[in-house]
Amino acid sequence: MLVLETDRLQLRHIVPADFDDLFRMNSDPEIMKYVGDGSVRNKEQMKQELEMLISHYTRKPGLGIWATVLKETNTFIGASGLVYYDDTPEIEIGYRMLKEHWNKGYATEASFGLLKYGFEIMGLKKLVSSAHPENMASRRVMEKIGMTYIHHCFQYGCIQAYYEITLEEYQQKK
Repeated sequence: MLVLETDRLQLRHIVPADFDDLFRMNSDPEIMKYVGDGSVRNKEQMKQELEMLISHYTRKPGLGIWATVLKETNTFIGASGLVYYDDTPEIEIGYRMLKEHWNKGYATEASFGLLKYGFEIMGLKKLVSSAHPENMASRRVMEKIGMTYIHHCFQYGCIQAYYEITLEEYQQKK
């Protein structure tokens, strides 16, 4: 199921056929370096995570991590979406891309689409995001989409640089 489109990307529900691409992404130490404690997934862990990701669409309608694909070629390039921020009621923008698709603006483009979806379709009042403090590429994405750094916090089992944007700020920057 297609969730949203941007100029170059489609965000759609993850399906079992995405397993190999997800495994390749989530078993790469360089990609996973700044995700939680940095551990990579083995095939069994990825099977469980895939089931959880797919079940999320019915358990939490409108939210989830979605396959991020190039519109022109239908090539899987990563995953992005809106999910609950760790164990809080806040909604987080998240993204992860395969290495060969880094530095092409895809995470920023997907995140702009997620802002629009979250505020204009889901009716959210605030969106948040966070990254390891030293993950400057991810922090730049947050800043490019208009998020403001608030503070460092402890989430996902590690220190995170926490950012947010409100509906009012989004509307002013549009």
